[in-house]
Amino acid sequence: MIQQLPADEPHYPPQPDAVSWNVGSRSSGFYLPLVRTLMQESDGTASGQSFVFTSTSPGEGVSVVIERIAQELASTSGEKVLIAMTGAIDNFVPDPGELAAEPVIRESNGVFRLRPPTTDGTATRVERFELLRQLTQLFPYVLIDAPALAVSAEALQFGVKSQGIVLVSASGQIRRNRLLQTKTLIEIANVPLLGCALNRRTYPIPDFLYKRL
Repeated sequence: MIQQLPADEPHYPPQPDAVSWNVGSRSSGFYLPLVRTLMQESDGTASGQSFVFTSTSPGEGVSVVIERIAQELASTSGEKVLIAMTGAIDNFVPDPGELAAEPVIRESNGVFRLRPPTTDGTATRVERFELLRQLTQLFPYVLIDAPALAVSAEALQFGVKSQGIVLVSASGQIRRNRLLQTKTLIEIANVPLLGCALNRRTYPIPDFLYKRL
């Protein structure tokens, strides 16, 4: 059975505005503006908050980016961070029982992962949202790993019940007009777009390229 995790006293650094972030390098600090934005979105809330990470097309490195963000977020905030695939949320059982496997796996210091599903989920949309709410009662930060928008609407469905969406894009793989189309799709769904995180890039992003995203 999942126990309530102890809450450490977080440290909140200054909160600059952030629109696009470079996360292509393993060096710490490249995605600190995004981490600060997530912390700012959660500041002053009574329970944990969820954030959806997705991409325009498959294969843009969402899972890689979300893992790095989780590590930096846990280190900077001092809080527990959960990574959860949308399919894993469908299969989440708050009290798995003595014979069932613990649904949460500890990956590293402060970072946890919801155990991948072994069967197809059967939860309704309302049940999924309730399961997500329960997860935010246990973890200050829940980072949702959602399928690409080109193949699934799950990111938008969970985005409605979250603080917003972070759009991951592989540098040089997706054209800017495609990103703008995706931005419009997210706006039509009335989901906040927190920003765009570029993957596989190791040098600064010129502001003029993404100032309209």
